[in-house]
Amino acid sequence: MSVIVVATDGSAAATAALDEAIGIARSTGDQLAAITVWRALQGDFGLAYPSTAMLDDLLDAERHHAETTLAEAVARARAAKVAIETRLATGDPAEQICAFAAERDARMIAMGTHGYSAVVSLLVGSVSGAVLRRAPCPVLVVGESGHRKQRAGRSSTTRHVTI
Repeated sequence: MSVIVVATDGSAAATAALDEAIGIARSTGDQLAAITVWRALQGDFGLAYPSTAMLDDLLDAERHHAETTLAEAVARARAAKVAIETRLATGDPAEQICAFAAERDARMIAMGTHGYSAVVSLLVGSVSGAVLRRAPCPVLVVGESGHRKQRAGRSSTTRHVTI
């Protein structure tokens, strides 16, 4: 049985990628391996004397979000009767996703993209772009699916799949 790695952060685009991966896995009999990567907070966030309690609360909230995201992925896959395993990792998201795909000998990575412009991606980075450059296998990149977006005063339903 082959493995499809699904990278999820709980966003609408990541959920759309998960749904696409579930559909593929149902058709092919593949297993899913979902990964959520969270970064331990670093720096003082501009505070002269950051409170340790505040940082602990932020770390707890971030980890809770990551755990909840994986639990939701498991529920969606199981509802579709697709086998799934999970990994909660810390560190650089692109590095961890690619390492997990290599470890699992994945036939594909599925992930969402926020669809930022080139300028915004340059400023804040693009996990999907980094995964596309480093991946040991093909990458399915899915934009927000079925969600309404406002562009130039018009609303439109968008669906983007990049392979």
